[in-house]
Amino acid sequence: MAGASGSITISASVGRGGVNRRSDVLLVQQLINGKLSAPLRPLVEDGILGASTINAIEEIQRRDLHMNPPDGRVDPDSATYRFLTGGALNLKPQTEVKIAWGAKVSVAFKTKVIQISGNLGIDPNYLMAAMAFESVETFSASVKNAQSGATGLIQFMPSTATALGTSTGALAAMTPEAQLDYVEKYFASYKNQLHSLEDVYMVILWPAAVGKPNTSILFSKPSAAYEQNKGLDADHDGNVTKQEAAARVRAKLVKGQGAGFIG
Repeated sequence: MAGASGSITISASVGRGGVNRRSDVLLVQQLINGKLSAPLRPLVEDGILGASTINAIEEIQRRDLHMNPPDGRVDPDSATYRFLTGGALNLKPQTEVKIAWGAKVSVAFKTKVIQISGNLGIDPNYLMAAMAFESVETFSASVKNAQSGATGLIQFMPSTATALGTSTGALAAMTPEAQLDYVEKYFASYKNQLHSLEDVYMVILWPAAVGKPNTSILFSKPSAAYEQNKGLDADHDGNVTKQEAAARVRAKLVKGQGAGFIG
């Protein structure tokens, strides 16, 4: 599980609600012990998940990652995991943290995305990728779908805007930074439940698929829903899976982490 510096990996989630393979738990315990400072006590490195390990994960999330509330879980490629392995979010001020598409938005926007992602317990890169896709890379509060009337950073539908106590007209008149408050409000009921890019995007596209396997079928032919989304059917088999539906968002994640976009 451990190789040269930077190549340490866990195979699955560790902590509250995680898979908790013994080798992964042991590695997380070792990583935590390498980050500990008062008032935390060193963990027994036995590969057994117990309350002390979960408490240590939560304390690091509160103290160093400003997660409120912490989720007590370490997922591969999560902010908590990257911190433990000395990754991008390691004790840097938010203005210095680099995230996908960060070079294409204001410092205030990027800082707020990091803050609300911490509140929601999601990776800010995933949220930025989803907004890049939905806003056609503009990150504009007023970008609008002429057919559906969907508006803004995550393409709020008129009915969704109403449920959030606003309107698409009001959302379009906001600054992108102000509209992020409604993005957070929309995602709030899924706090600490979104551990993958696919799940983050499903909150926007098809909430019923959150937490389901990536092979789950969202839309099938013949149906109106399939016709509306058939462009996502990459293999043209008459079904749109969760993975297929999120593929374009994943492409935005890759692009947004490239030179000239990450920042």
